[in-house]
Amino acid sequence: MARKIFVARERELELLNGFLERALAGEGQVCFVTGEAGSGKTALVTEFARRVQERHEDLIVAVGQSDTTTGVGDAYLPFREVLSQLTGDVEAELARGAITQENAGRLRGLLGLSGQALVEVGPDLVGIFVPGAGLAMRMGGFVAEKVGWLEKLERLTERQREGPAESSIMQSHIFEQYTNVLKTLAVKQSLMLVLDDLQWADGASIDLLFRLGRRIGESRILIVGTYRPDEVALGRVGERHPLEKVLAEFKRYFGDVRVDLGEAQEAEGEHFVDAFVDTELNQLGEGFRQALYHHTGGHPLFTIELLRDMQERGDLVRDEQGRWVEGAVLDWEALPARVEGVIKERIGRLEQELREALNVGSVEGEDFTAEVVAGVQATDAKVLIRQLSGELEKQHRLVSARGIRRVDGQRFSLYRFQHNLFQTYLYSELDEVERGVLHEGVGNVLERMYGERVDEIAVQLVRHFVEAKLPEKAVTYLQLAGQQAISQYAYQEASVYLTQALEMLPVIDGFTNQSERELMQRYDIHLARADVYATLGQRESWQKELVTLCQLAETLDDDLLRAKVSLREARYAETTGDYPGAIQALEATIDAACSVNDVKLEAQAVRGIGYILWRKGDFKEAHIHLDKALKLSRTAGLSKVEASTLHSLAVVHWRLGEYDEAKTYAREAVELGREIGDRLLVGMALNVVGNIHYNQGNYEAAKRYYEEDLRNNREIGNLRGEAMSRGNLGIIAEIKGDFAGAMAHFEQVRAIFQDIGDRESEARAWAHMGKTAVVQGVYDKGQVYYHQALDIYLEIDNQQGEGWVKLILASLLNKVGDYKGAIAYSREALKITQESGARSMEGGVWTVLASGLANQGKLEEAADAYRVGLDIRSELEEQNAVMESLSGLAQVTLEQGERLRAKELVEEVLQYIEDTPIEGTDEPLEIYLTCYYVLRANQDPRADKVLATAYELLHERAARISDEDMRRSFLENIAPHREIVLEFARSR
Repeated sequence: MARKIFVARERELELLNGFLERALAGEGQVCFVTGEAGSGKTALVTEFARRVQERHEDLIVAVGQSDTTTGVGDAYLPFREVLSQLTGDVEAELARGAITQENAGRLRGLLGLSGQALVEVGPDLVGIFVPGAGLAMRMGGFVAEKVGWLEKLERLTERQREGPAESSIMQSHIFEQYTNVLKTLAVKQSLMLVLDDLQWADGASIDLLFRLGRRIGESRILIVGTYRPDEVALGRVGERHPLEKVLAEFKRYFGDVRVDLGEAQEAEGEHFVDAFVDTELNQLGEGFRQALYHHTGGHPLFTIELLRDMQERGDLVRDEQGRWVEGAVLDWEALPARVEGVIKERIGRLEQELREALNVGSVEGEDFTAEVVAGVQATDAKVLIRQLSGELEKQHRLVSARGIRRVDGQRFSLYRFQHNLFQTYLYSELDEVERGVLHEGVGNVLERMYGERVDEIAVQLVRHFVEAKLPEKAVTYLQLAGQQAISQYAYQEASVYLTQALEMLPVIDGFTNQSERELMQRYDIHLARADVYATLGQRESWQKELVTLCQLAETLDDDLLRAKVSLREARYAETTGDYPGAIQALEATIDAACSVNDVKLEAQAVRGIGYILWRKGDFKEAHIHLDKALKLSRTAGLSKVEASTLHSLAVVHWRLGEYDEAKTYAREAVELGREIGDRLLVGMALNVVGNIHYNQGNYEAAKRYYEEDLRNNREIGNLRGEAMSRGNLGIIAEIKGDFAGAMAHFEQVRAIFQDIGDRESEARAWAHMGKTAVVQGVYDKGQVYYHQALDIYLEIDNQQGEGWVKLILASLLNKVGDYKGAIAYSREALKITQESGARSMEGGVWTVLASGLANQGKLEEAADAYRVGLDIRSELEEQNAVMESLSGLAQVTLEQGERLRAKELVEEVLQYIEDTPIEGTDEPLEIYLTCYYVLRANQDPRADKVLATAYELLHERAARISDEDMRRSFLENIAPHREIVLEFARSR
């Protein structure tokens, strides 16, 4: 295809180049080219892409286009086009000139890398952003050997063919996966993504754009968006345009990221007119050029189309040398005053047959299909193709060929209007009756041509049958489009489609005068919309849907429908914290499910009761229900319910301190989760196993599970899960003495949770930052962080978090000598842990309380508290924690004058620490120091050896701290560390 003429715009090209250079340096960038229709946005970006690819051999460009006709409701449309090109589907964009032949070759060459990235860090994008079957076919032709990731792609494709399954994946995961795929590609190849006509983009695409803008900061990625400011300013459906908020946020974060062609037109309009006139040989003088500029204002499309119009009507003619000159009579006043007028005149000169063909094309959209137009007109498609590719493309320059697509052997010859203003003008000239007739014709032909694959164009058919005022067909496709949007995690779009479907149904007063089929259709649409409202957190709308669903289920007098509604009522109650109401609704679900012998609903409801009891802290009752749910799900072969039940059972046994049983259930959940492809559940179960090993003091094993969980979360784009994994790894790093690594983990975790608005997890990150400061002896900073965490927990009324922070605050106050405050916090934490049944935490609270009492000289009370903590920790087999309580009891016993009894206690500790490092306790080296004091009091010769071991461990840990001030704080500010150094010096 011949390259289109491009002139002027040097300043704008330079601005875009500045954004690109920063992106190539590893500072990912987002910028926007803005201007009114016809101002040359697309031409500028296309020319920029061509020029920079000539300079940068590793730069790859992918283009996504929003659609004026379906874009608002066609989820992720521009990003689907981008990912399709990045995975080798380039023919359509190459045919319309959006990308060059050179770029197409680069995109094809990227295929192996993009396929692997998609499988490894974007598996759930297959089927949503790129069809699995076509992708597997392209990959199979590219990769000679069947490498592991290609086999995985084939499994993903096969799962897509089986149809959508229940999934715990959320839209945020999809966004993160898309981000991770781009970032992975950008390690090897720099990327420029062009998103054209964002004023028509769907809400999900705009949300994804915002996520990308925030997450590509260290990647070689440039995103260039184009939009019309006047369209954005008008808003959408009576509300603020979703792009407007994103643009404001980008401006706040990055400053001015616009290349404004409106400003450029005012500053450089005359230069553009001159440059464009001179693209052909001419003898047009300064007077003509000034008149042309004053007439068009330098508007690119108006200038171009007006010149063509003047050539066609004879206002400009060629002289003997083939140069354009002014005709005999040139009347500027008679020329159209706006670009729309030029378009009207040019189209008005078409033969009726061609005009009617373009009318039908305009109804299909800016992109249209020759076979569809021919089908509506009942003409020969081959003749029409000759006309489109001949007169209409080459002579009149109104359309351009985009290539051929096949669907089950059916050929689709694709064309696009050269500018959407041509399509807009033709469509606007049709009256309401003509539009309705043509929309019906186009919809019917598309249905026929797509056959069994008609669901692929549900969004397009919605528009045609709505405009044709065929409610029955419109509702069918609206319902289908809504379900498709749900499967794509595009819930706002789903809400719009389902609401429109209900609005197109007949207006009724109650449900008594409708047929069973009509009632069932209403029920299905309301049920889907209830689930959408639940996911979006729109509680008022959600509750209204549940009321309507109850009425429909009663009208239809169907227990299965009642069971489905009561299951959702339970979810609503649980979400609003009404646990008794949730259990009542779940019991109603069980009754209704049993009456129709629906084991799946029964199993879901029984599991739901178990889950709520676990959330309430009633672990024993939770176990009874979960055990029953497990048996039901296994009997009925309900793998999804079984897997989630296994995970819940693992958590319950973990909370009960039954670690072996918990590990067994968690490992079964991991295995089954992998089998059914539920990666989110796999990660949750891996985390449970890691937590159990952590509680048991097996830190290397815990680390392995947390790292596996981190890899899993990164692959599925679970940013929240990734933060949790990093937090756990930070705890392990802290235990191992890698304090800088631990603090880096926790700061990153806090930033993620703050960014996504997870207040509870943000509080946990603040607390761990505090613990990392405290173990280095930086007590003032630790106390600030702890109070940040406590303030959040109190604000959100999270009692378990409140209890935990009060426990670690009590421990800190013991260290700084505020024993009264330490005891007060300990008693508050003890009350919370006993009420919630959190046994592991309770053991820690008793131990910290005992330390505070001992420091106040209340030795008998302290000994009793140590014994309670020791019993709990021994029962839970938390061996490192047992040693902490045991050494504390030994210290108190020594202070009570019972040195022989104290020695008996430390013998058990000495035997344990001989083979096992003491990690994960509040002050591990204090245990060695206590053993040293007790042995020295008993004149035991092993005392010096224990002290030497403590001294050696202390300096090993200190050596890992690179910051000199922090190392000094670690050695001098922490009392047990200071004492070990002093005692070791005395013993030399």
